[in-house]
Amino acid sequence: MRLPRLLSSATAAVVLALSLSLPVPASADDAKTLRVGTINLFGVASTFEQAGHDKAGDITFQIIPFTSGVVGLIAAINAGEIDVAEMGEVGPVVAQSADVEAQIIAATEPWRIGEALVVAGDSPIRTLEDLKGKKISYARATNGQWVVNKALQKAGLDITDVESVFLPAGTNTLSVLEAGQIDVAVAIDATLSAYEAQGARRLVNAGDVDVDNALFFIASNKAIAEKKDAIGAFVNQLGKHLAWASENQEKHAGFVAELLGIEPEVTLSVERNRPKKLQEIRPELIPSNQAIADELFRQKVIEKEIRVDSSFNYEFNKYIP
Repeated sequence: MRLPRLLSSATAAVVLALSLSLPVPASADDAKTLRVGTINLFGVASTFEQAGHDKAGDITFQIIPFTSGVVGLIAAINAGEIDVAEMGEVGPVVAQSADVEAQIIAATEPWRIGEALVVAGDSPIRTLEDLKGKKISYARATNGQWVVNKALQKAGLDITDVESVFLPAGTNTLSVLEAGQIDVAVAIDATLSAYEAQGARRLVNAGDVDVDNALFFIASNKAIAEKKDAIGAFVNQLGKHLAWASENQEKHAGFVAELLGIEPEVTLSVERNRPKKLQEIRPELIPSNQAIADELFRQKVIEKEIRVDSSFNYEFNKYIP
């Protein structure tokens, strides 16, 4: 089966997304409404409304789920359709490379077992060195690509030593894996745990190849200037929501199961390992993101070299509960 490839760079993909209409509600310009884009598959903010956490005093958090991935989120924040976007570590790098005016305002603690390389249960692949020459499926310009790169580096391999496969959105990756059309796939929870429940085998976790897999939240410069109090309230609510989910794992697992159509038993296993708090935005986070930027430029996933330190905003640390 011939599998399609994505656009030649993440920057080009963002430009294309900007030309398309975005599936978001009408704009909310008042300073008391913060529009937050998230991805239900892994997003922390996706369960705000179910938990009753979508308001803090007189501030409303309008949670907007995206199915178009990080490119859609970046395009939406650039177009002023949302104020804040939730994404993985790679997302802010892609946004900066596309000249999107936004900064990182919050990040969860690492989620090192929340993303992994998986193989079919009967796969002969047992070690990272076995990846040479194999077909690996991942989403371009995402944390998945970064996990693949770091896994290959640990085995002394390069991305050119494997065949990268970019499956269309909505593909049942597990079925393609089991059919032998790909050898390895990247999965993030809760899909990762769902795949395991159906017989897939985890080859290596993100943390095993030195990927923190934290979730990052970027805000547009316009929102930072005009909705500073709302962003501060959001960071505070985000920290409280993470703590609440950790203390109410069964209830939160039910919310996630409802959102994703996955068995509650699977989402409960995910809850036990989810990030439980925010970490401060600090200079120590910069080297990892700079390494991402450098590698994506080397592979021509982004079209220019960037310095990522300017994308980190420290002023909202004071709102972390």
